[in-house]
Amino acid sequence: MACAHFPDCVGCPLVGTTYGEQLRGKDAALRAALAAHPRIAPVEPEKIFGSPLPFGYRNHAKLVLRKRRGRDGRAEVVLGVYRPGTHSVLPAERCRVHDRRLLPFLVALRARIEESGIPIFDERSREGALRYALARISTESGAIHLTLVSAIADPAGLDRLVERLRRDEPRLEAAFLCVNPTPGNSILSSDVRRIFGPRALLDRFGRLVLESRPDAFVQANPGVATRIYADAERWLDPRPHDVVVDLFGGVGGFGLALAPRVAAVLGIETSAAAVDCANGNAKRAHQGHVRYLAAPAESAAALVREHGLAPEEGGRLLVVANPPRSGLSVGARDAIAALAPSSLLYLSCNPVTLARDLDALAEGGLSLRRIRPFDMLPQTPHVEVLALLDRDAAASSGAEAGPATGA
Repeated sequence: MACAHFPDCVGCPLVGTTYGEQLRGKDAALRAALAAHPRIAPVEPEKIFGSPLPFGYRNHAKLVLRKRRGRDGRAEVVLGVYRPGTHSVLPAERCRVHDRRLLPFLVALRARIEESGIPIFDERSREGALRYALARISTESGAIHLTLVSAIADPAGLDRLVERLRRDEPRLEAAFLCVNPTPGNSILSSDVRRIFGPRALLDRFGRLVLESRPDAFVQANPGVATRIYADAERWLDPRPHDVVVDLFGGVGGFGLALAPRVAAVLGIETSAAAVDCANGNAKRAHQGHVRYLAAPAESAAALVREHGLAPEEGGRLLVVANPPRSGLSVGARDAIAALAPSSLLYLSCNPVTLARDLDALAEGGLSLRRIRPFDMLPQTPHVEVLALLDRDAAASSGAEAGPATGA
């Protein structure tokens, strides 16, 4: 599929590469990361799971707004991505990795913003209003939620812009304004204001229905995320007396995938918005034994003790972790060690930090049993990896009574 922005756009550097070559390159990247750690290198990665949709898979767009001089000399609005290391923005409103139903909306959005006359923010002068546009789509219903990020709280013409967009696009279900005057590359702030519509966007991931909000995102590729959740359940093979601790739990995908087959799920996530979504998702799924808390992963062992979640006889403590690209902090690894789980399921978007953490966890008695890459973001170098670690028999002696007492 041709892309209108190739080869200028830097967001999808692999667009000119065949999909088979992309998958082989990502598999090789994982193998190279594992090879740097002899303790885990012998474990053979399973076959990479390719995206059902190499294009049109992405359920949300995060684009920069910028003003520039067009070829005719007139000022025009650009909706796109930063050129690395610069303030220059390359057009990307027709990006082919976005869900194809988002494309006409993004094209219309750029034109309507230009017509509105709302000042576009200038990173150098710190003047203007609109900075970013985030559009999300439910792959199941086709509903679209729009978030406009502004440096000021009440940009003139915003209401007229939103009303025009609603007339243009019947699928626009909700719109939000995020006020973020802070310098830097952080797109969102905690100041998110609803303009109209429901606060949460619902989407289906296999049998899971998950809600998300502007500041609490779900996985970008529903087809691949659905397979990851299914493999997580299959690999862990949960039992009725098991207890699950879901670290970096987000909106609750992993915990809710496992919930119907376990005694309890405790989710831990630093984002309050994501925690609200996770608990809402649990309520919608009628999983009353699932609870998510706003707390750092480093506090996991203390929170498990506080809530009395030691498994009953015959049950196991299972931990799931989906940390950011930086991987597990030393404190998070210590918390996992203190929990002494029977098994740990680790989802990573960075093979290098994953391999580092797997090696450190192996030193603490958790041995790598299975590992598989997933292509969550085709046309980019990124690869998602799912790893299963089980506690060594020698290390598990004396840990059957529940989590260790150290935090």
